[in-house]
Amino acid sequence: MRLRRSGPILIALALAAASCSILQTSSSTAPERTPAQLAAALRLSRQEGGCAGHPARQPAPASAFVARDGSHLVLGGSRYRFGGANIYWLGLDENVGGIAYPTDFRIRDALRTAADMGATVVRSHTLGISVGNPLSLEPSLGQFNPQAFATIDYSIYEACRLGIRLIIPLTDNWHYYEGSYHNFTQWLGLPSADFYSSPLAINAFEQYIKVLLTHRNPLTGLELGDDPTIMSWELGNELNGMTPSWIHTIASYLHTLAPDQLVAAGQQYGINPATLTDPLVDIVDCHYYPPTIAGVEVAATEATLAGKVFIAGEYGSIYANAALFRAMESDTHVSGAAFWSLFAHLDTYGYEQHNDGETLHFPGISPVMRTRDHLIRAFDYAMEDVAEPPEPAPGTPLITVLVRTSATTTSGAGLKVAWRGTTDAATYSVEQSTTGPGGPWEVVCNRCATDDSTPWLESRVPAGSAWYRVAGFNEQGVSGPWSPVDELPASGAAPDPPAGT
Repeated sequence: MRLRRSGPILIALALAAASCSILQTSSSTAPERTPAQLAAALRLSRQEGGCAGHPARQPAPASAFVARDGSHLVLGGSRYRFGGANIYWLGLDENVGGIAYPTDFRIRDALRTAADMGATVVRSHTLGISVGNPLSLEPSLGQFNPQAFATIDYSIYEACRLGIRLIIPLTDNWHYYEGSYHNFTQWLGLPSADFYSSPLAINAFEQYIKVLLTHRNPLTGLELGDDPTIMSWELGNELNGMTPSWIHTIASYLHTLAPDQLVAAGQQYGINPATLTDPLVDIVDCHYYPPTIAGVEVAATEATLAGKVFIAGEYGSIYANAALFRAMESDTHVSGAAFWSLFAHLDTYGYEQHNDGETLHFPGISPVMRTRDHLIRAFDYAMEDVAEPPEPAPGTPLITVLVRTSATTTSGAGLKVAWRGTTDAATYSVEQSTTGPGGPWEVVCNRCATDDSTPWLESRVPAGSAWYRVAGFNEQGVSGPWSPVDELPASGAAPDPPAGT
């Protein structure tokens, strides 16, 4: 049985007119980017070929498309293989107390974490599946919400900056919060199975695809169908009912709108034979819960004999093991594999959590998770055929809570400190100054806290004003930058709001 998330099913049941209109909605998440920042990013992206900052280890310029040469992926004339991550929530999130657009910080944090783990490909459902919810790209039939593009655009831009390529599914087999093909049939008053045969359903789906692929990202200046950061569009996630005619129709439409991007297809278990015979399908995507060496080898061989690229689009992270990874890395029929699934730091403190048993953070919050993290990281770099580098120094944390508290500590009332975590930080130190924001500094927590143990409570709190800062350390003890300094007012004084809030 597939191990995957569950979430609210929010489906618009009312039918709408077939003509395309624009629906304005509001977001529960405040935007982080001003118009001036957007304009500056656009100017920079145009100057530097679509985005800036992709790493030197990227084997070809960010402006190059990943292509197919028979059963192999190629980039810049060389064979392209990848280790990757699934980050399904980049366009719309369900894990923060309700459905909302993810913040810029969480998008950056997740994609940077994937890159630091060695991932060069990210598969993300909600960059392409976005129907039936008031915050979706298509909340109801023929009505489109341009606000939904903000997180899609930003995720693509950040992926480009990091040298990450994207696999984006276009619909889903399941009734999840991001929507699925069932929305189209319900809007049209059709049985679910008619999605694959009804001209009305096919036209409605193609209209959705056209709006998505012809959208021009203001941060890159490119239409999504012309953006080399998007390696492939996937017909849908685990679609069990695909017919040969439907596969050919939608794949043909995608190649018309996006001739330089690839088309992927997969079903829940095994391989749909029609994906092997259709000349317009480039990639066969299989999912594994659990993955087995024999299972991967059989499917990879079958796809290769049919002249298709084979990838393991999802494998459960809890099944990560050295023998499996050695087998996939040495099997030249396997072009890539992406674990399920990665989650970012929260905007306040700690990590975003999920309920499917497959949540992964890096560095892990338990010895078991850290072992999996390191196995996956080594595999990702092995698939790229480069030496695994040392883990990067952490980024910059941000203090979000700094208050005197009556909460129980080992010595009674004290201080509560929490901070927005940062990439690659296994532990954190806290320093205090009673003189001023410039120090001198005293260490009050020497790598004693983690993202799983915040807020941090301190019993030794001066009565007068004090200043605090936090820094992260990676697993090798390398320190990142100190956070901006935050002030704790003297006892009895009205506190200022924490930095960054």
